[in-house]
Amino acid sequence: MSRIFIRLGAFMLLYGLIFQSMAQQKPIINGKVLSTTGEPLAGTSISIDNKRTGERKVITAGENGLFQISNMIINEKYDLYFDYIGYRRDSILNYSILNNENNTLLIRLSSALNILEDVVVVGYGTQKKSDVSGAISSLDGAALTKAPVPNLANSLAGKMTGVITAQRSGKPGFDDPTFLIRGQSTFGDNGALVLVDGVERSMSRIDPNEIASVTVLKDAASAAVYGARGANGVVLITTKRGQAGKTSLSYTGSFGIQQPTRVPKMMNALNYATYLNMAKENQGELKRFTDQDIEDIKSGKIPSTNWWDETLNQVAPIQQHNLMLNGGNQNGTKYFISMGVLDQDGLYDLSKFKRYNLRLNLDNQVTKDLAISLDIGARHENLSQSATGDGLFSTLLNSKPTESAYVPDAIALRGLGSNGQNVSPIGQASQSGYSKTNNNVFQGTLQAKYDVPFVKGLSAKVRFSYDRFFSDAKTFNTPYTYYNYDRVNDLYSEFLTGGGTSLYEGTANDGLTTIQSFLNYENKFGDHNISGLFLVEQTEYYYKNLQASRVQFESTAIDQLFAGPELNQRNNGSATETAKQGYVGRVNYDYKSKYYIQGNFRYDGSFNFPADKRWGFFPAVSVAWNAHNENFLKENPIISNLKFRASYGQFGNDRVPAFQYISGFRYGSGSVFGSNYQSGLVDIGIPNPDITWETATNTDLGVEFGLFNGLISGELDYFHKKTKDILLPRNASVPETFGATLPYENIGIVENKGFEGVLRFKKKIQDWHFQADVNMTYAKSKVIFMDEPADVEDRIKRTGKPLNQFFGLKAIGLFQTQGEVDKSPDQDGLSNQSIRTGDIKYLDLNGDGVINGNDIHDIGYSDIPNMIFGFNFNVGYKGFDLTANFQGAKNFQQYIRFDPFNLDANALDMFRDSWTENNRNASLPRLYSGIKQNNAQRSSFWLYDASYLKLRNLEFAYTFSMNSTFKTIGIQSLRVFVGGNNLFQWSKLNDFDAEAPNIDPDRNSYYYPQLKSYTFGLNLTF
Repeated sequence: MSRIFIRLGAFMLLYGLIFQSMAQQKPIINGKVLSTTGEPLAGTSISIDNKRTGERKVITAGENGLFQISNMIINEKYDLYFDYIGYRRDSILNYSILNNENNTLLIRLSSALNILEDVVVVGYGTQKKSDVSGAISSLDGAALTKAPVPNLANSLAGKMTGVITAQRSGKPGFDDPTFLIRGQSTFGDNGALVLVDGVERSMSRIDPNEIASVTVLKDAASAAVYGARGANGVVLITTKRGQAGKTSLSYTGSFGIQQPTRVPKMMNALNYATYLNMAKENQGELKRFTDQDIEDIKSGKIPSTNWWDETLNQVAPIQQHNLMLNGGNQNGTKYFISMGVLDQDGLYDLSKFKRYNLRLNLDNQVTKDLAISLDIGARHENLSQSATGDGLFSTLLNSKPTESAYVPDAIALRGLGSNGQNVSPIGQASQSGYSKTNNNVFQGTLQAKYDVPFVKGLSAKVRFSYDRFFSDAKTFNTPYTYYNYDRVNDLYSEFLTGGGTSLYEGTANDGLTTIQSFLNYENKFGDHNISGLFLVEQTEYYYKNLQASRVQFESTAIDQLFAGPELNQRNNGSATETAKQGYVGRVNYDYKSKYYIQGNFRYDGSFNFPADKRWGFFPAVSVAWNAHNENFLKENPIISNLKFRASYGQFGNDRVPAFQYISGFRYGSGSVFGSNYQSGLVDIGIPNPDITWETATNTDLGVEFGLFNGLISGELDYFHKKTKDILLPRNASVPETFGATLPYENIGIVENKGFEGVLRFKKKIQDWHFQADVNMTYAKSKVIFMDEPADVEDRIKRTGKPLNQFFGLKAIGLFQTQGEVDKSPDQDGLSNQSIRTGDIKYLDLNGDGVINGNDIHDIGYSDIPNMIFGFNFNVGYKGFDLTANFQGAKNFQQYIRFDPFNLDANALDMFRDSWTENNRNASLPRLYSGIKQNNAQRSSFWLYDASYLKLRNLEFAYTFSMNSTFKTIGIQSLRVFVGGNNLFQWSKLNDFDAEAPNIDPDRNSYYYPQLKSYTFGLNLTF
């Protein structure tokens, strides 16, 4: 019995101890750290600060980014900090646990390229953000994977200050935008210099999943190190590299559909017949359609064909897939491998773009002091479209709605009907032949870096890059059969499109070799920080192409050159080569991280210029004052960052045709001597032995600030750039009777100035996080000097005006009465005999009573916006997140003119609002069937305000919590999303995208519409 009591007592004592232990058990936090793209960040440093005691504990996230924080105290407040090299520090302030149940956290870290504590990519190196004294903008690569677009250049709009873009086309594979940094500053090539991993390469076709960061260098202090190539700004793209740790396998895939952002609304058959009759009557001609025809249209006997719907697909599929491997050993080899594919269909079956990307980045720490890296990028592209090209869309505009797309099967099974203009847009899209291009790209870089052991802070680096590009293009034009319908006699006539069968083939390839040798030094002496760079760079580039064609093939069965006759065959080819050499120096100094000065230079040589003009020197200097590090602000509870900076310097531009300093000849028209034809030689023009660089001088003043511990931050910059020695010919001041082709000379001067700013907001409240920014860039150009006739009048003088300024007559409304017409200046040279009420009325600028070329002057803006703005936000709650990017533009116009009913073609529906006696407040002039010369004058009447606001990107996503089921099958992260691009547009243009090119029957035809897309997909990490 006693043993029983003893055992019972022991049991009760043990139970009491367990109960007491359970009662005193302290809660645990379980969590996981991921990147914004869903990659686990093993090795993340996690600091836990007890706000009451000041005690700090540091732990490290383990495999797959998992961590556990134990021994927390209920109701105690903690500050949690999460740090990982290369990523933005995240924090949870005043975190407290209300009960002893397990708590979970999901932490997402994004790249640290836009915060003060971490580094940003600059020219030929990196710097801490807080140490930068030049004007730069940076973007985390993760932002580019949110609702990604096929062309990377189009995804930067509205996300970075200084970047101005205009996407003119939505054609798959041909949708490169106009891409400017801080506007236009030269008459020639205004494109920015783009470097991928330090080598000049295209950015448009990079898979966004490969990108770690994008940095834009905007002022001389940051871009002068690129000398002759940096005058228009520099874009630095850095691809991802392997991270030490267990191998991570990630898959990202998306599927979607595309539609045009804007499709012009055309008149239906009834409106077409009604308004064409009106146009005919306005010209004094007979009506085209009888009353019975009108009734037949209403009853359906005469069709009402929507040629856009008949010819184009309602939706076009698009899909993107990417597979990434990331991992390695810190003291061995780290690797990043990316494989991607894009498959984009267009608005008709032959319009397609396929792209395959491969990237391999290897880093090997050979010894303590020696590291070697190998980067390989490869790309294969297939581009396809109809042999007709974008002319298809002009055909669609002109197609008569009263004609059938297809003829009855009794005439021909799926036989094509004429559009009333002796052509079939369906035939152009599907049966007129094809135009296909295949591109293959190889990019390789081998680099070795050696840290000199006996000199602290000194390192040497050598980088060798070799790039190749191969392209072959093929256009096979084939005739197709269509049928004209004679409605009066109810007769179909068969026709074959003209031109016959022809084939064009071309091949091109180029090669770029880049060798860079670096010496870097960085050290600290007490309160003094010094760093320096010396670089020697040499590039060699060559390009060559071949073309051949044959016409009048007997058959369309074989699309090869040998199948065509030799008669009228053609061939041609060309080749070019260039070389550059440059020496770069840069010195950075700061004292106590308060006062900064940077000086840099580039000494460049290019064989585009003669030997004595070949070398250019481009210096720059910048200073900055980090006022926040002063004692009087360091502990300020409101101001968390305040830095002032200024820069001044020069950079150049050598993107001009080579060898303009030597004489040359080309083959021209020849003569027959006896029975033989002898080709002639033509002088290519007068050489210019003094040709040299364009030089841009830039001044930049900026301020950066942060408030309330980073809750609000921002930047503001003013910039001024003056580009001189711009190459232009003196074609205006020298008469054409001179008798020779004039050379280009360094005579042009352009000024470009403006300001830009960004304001950011970031807040985290328990499980909620908010992040937003609004940015704006304003840039205005002005021509200071260009060659113009000595007696040119101020009204048409381009000097003093912006680049791309529109010139024309000023429209002052529509004539409302015949009396107004009779009393107005002569607009037609016939005392207004051909002018009628409803025609456009023009301003008699010089008051001479005649409207002619002497009344032309500058009108409106240019077609490049001088103001770009963006609004971006991200809000998240636990696993949910919503991201949006709005972008807009102001102060630009598009010239859009149509000649309605020309050759009895269809007209845009907006021409229903044309002037009549009963519609005197109409927006458009009186209708005519054909070209009314008065109304077709280039004038302000056809300039439209193209200001817009677009929802560029939208993505809604959910990241799953990783439970045991996911872990059992090896899934470490799963994120699903839906999104879209170009979803909404707010502008005054209803029928056209605001970024569309100018439309003028005398100059430009219609364009391939821009596309919007709706996608869904997932990110999966193993």
